[in-house]
Amino acid sequence: MKFESRNVVSQPEIYKRKLGGELTVPVTIADAAFADGVCKAGNPITADGTVANSAAAVGILLNDVLEEDPNGTIIKAFACVNETNCNANAGITLTDTAKKALPLIVFES
Repeated sequence: MKFESRNVVSQPEIYKRKLGGELTVPVTIADAAFADGVCKAGNPITADGTVANSAAAVGILLNDVLEEDPNGTIIKAFACVNETNCNANAGITLTDTAKKALPLIVFES
């Protein structure tokens, strides 16, 4: 029997507040989006599953996604997102362009 172990650090909560009506959509993350085998929660994701901190973003990745199972969930609308946790977890700074591309998501610090 083959067994592989992986240490995973708990990620910060991406939601600032759960409103109960968040629109989330499943997405398959593209191979190029993975760094060290993980695509981090908080990254802006395009329709084809790549990471793009630009106007091409259609949602924010809700949870860390491992390369072995590239199926993830993006937040598309009706959500209040913790921008500080997104930036810290993903190792990015969300651009104003990406935030404007997601007008139905509220970004709070």
